[in-house]
Amino acid sequence: MAAKFEIEKFNGRNFSLWKLKIRAILRKDNCLGAIDGRPADIIDEKWKEMDDNVVANLHLAMADSVLSSIAEKKTTKEIWDTLIKLYEVKSLHNRIFLKRRLYTLRMGESTSVTDHINTLNTLFSQLTASDFSIAENERAELLLQSLPDSYDQLIINITNNNIADTLHFDDVAGAILEEESRRKNKEERSESSKQAEALTITRGRSTERGPSGSQNHGRSKSRRKKNIKCYGCGMKGHVKKECWNNKKNGEKNSEASTSQGCIASTSDDEEILYSEAATSSKGGRRLNDVWIMDSGATWHMTPHRDWFYSYEPISEGSVYMGNDHALEIAGIGTIRLKMHDGTVRKIQGVRHVKGLKKNLLSVGQLDDLGCKKHTESGILKVVKGNLVVMKAKKITSNLYMLLGDTLQEADASVSQEETTMMWHQRLGHMSERGLKVLTERNLLHGLKIVNLPFFEHCVISKQHRLKFARVITRSKHILDLIHSDVWESPEISLGGARYFVSFIDDYSRRLWVYPIKKKSDVFPVFKVFKAQIELEIGKKIKCLRTDNGGEYVASF
Repeated sequence: MAAKFEIEKFNGRNFSLWKLKIRAILRKDNCLGAIDGRPADIIDEKWKEMDDNVVANLHLAMADSVLSSIAEKKTTKEIWDTLIKLYEVKSLHNRIFLKRRLYTLRMGESTSVTDHINTLNTLFSQLTASDFSIAENERAELLLQSLPDSYDQLIINITNNNIADTLHFDDVAGAILEEESRRKNKEERSESSKQAEALTITRGRSTERGPSGSQNHGRSKSRRKKNIKCYGCGMKGHVKKECWNNKKNGEKNSEASTSQGCIASTSDDEEILYSEAATSSKGGRRLNDVWIMDSGATWHMTPHRDWFYSYEPISEGSVYMGNDHALEIAGIGTIRLKMHDGTVRKIQGVRHVKGLKKNLLSVGQLDDLGCKKHTESGILKVVKGNLVVMKAKKITSNLYMLLGDTLQEADASVSQEETTMMWHQRLGHMSERGLKVLTERNLLHGLKIVNLPFFEHCVISKQHRLKFARVITRSKHILDLIHSDVWESPEISLGGARYFVSFIDDYSRRLWVYPIKKKSDVFPVFKVFKAQIELEIGKKIKCLRTDNGGEYVASF
């Protein structure tokens, strides 16, 4: 009887496992020789039939994304060699990547042991295919070190009972599977006992017996209610669902239009399950429609698939909530946000987490990008260099909500005028003519038509002062015109002078320099200079030209 086998289509991942399965199927059909090449003792018709069958099997066992890369290959050997060249890379880079992933692999508390062992075996086979073999003892040690902290006692027991100081992977895996089975049975028994206890309480019967051995039916229920404390009002004698405050709070909530505080849901055994900040603003925005700045989030995360501008599905990874509940990461991509100032920014590395209730911006991930945060007066600013890239406002529930909106894929395109202004500012306020030249060369992404409005600040800032006309006239006699100026020295002289005043004759270009301690000494020095030079030359100074500094205007 012929058996039918189906394998998962190869999508570019885990080539070593897919190769093992496809070789098993070809071996069962006696067609394995088609991969290695044509045998010498086979006739042409039989060989062509075998090769065509194997080619058909390979085509049907590959996804469309992989099939397009080998569509032009005609024979089995060509297809097989191409797949090995593309997906079984034996480079140093690939080996380092696989080893880093292997040595950093950790099993989550909610992950199945079987799935974790399968992941390890996959990495082992990929490394073996890359010409790197791992010894049996090291494989067992890697399995033990990848277990969570709750398995520490099991690790101690295995290592203490190992006399030969060598471990076998299969023995260690079997012990871990037995421990997992024991824990599941314990949890099932505990759950069954809780359900039985809850059923007994619901029926109103007590398991306690009086001194006479008879059951207390009605009295046990009334006594039990006396010790019950309501988690709504804090009073004893009733539970939260019977509290009269529930009806009163329901009426208040229907009339509330401002944000509420944190609501903590509790179980009957006094254990807090979760805490949620529920808001209802005037604009109708809820917390699951905005972004929250979170210093405890590992990545940027959102449950909305339709918010992504670019998206790549992934099948590995999970996020753990505050109650150790794991949520699956379905993909990773880029989201566009329109900030408070109208700037559109791309947030990369955003995880799509199914089942998440809020949209979180990771402060740690922003810190990895070199951003700093400053908080003052209820406003959180995310700064990179001297630029404020994000702003968040503190809301009633002590959370910081991002001031901005998410641009979904349908409305992610910005108007041409806004795009023109964006490129105008990015390129240092380039002129409209320059933007048109770059647009014609398709160098500005997203800009098709240049429509730059009149920008007064650009026009004024780009204006330049005309140069002064060069004066070639000079005075005809000595002391007809004297130029004077004061200069501040970077160092104080030994005599304590910090400034010096200069006098230059316009006709002879002769220079006189006098050191002074303060600018108010300019006028006394000028009187000394005037008396000395007029006595020496025998003429009077006709004109003194300065820069109208305070040391001249206040004294002369």
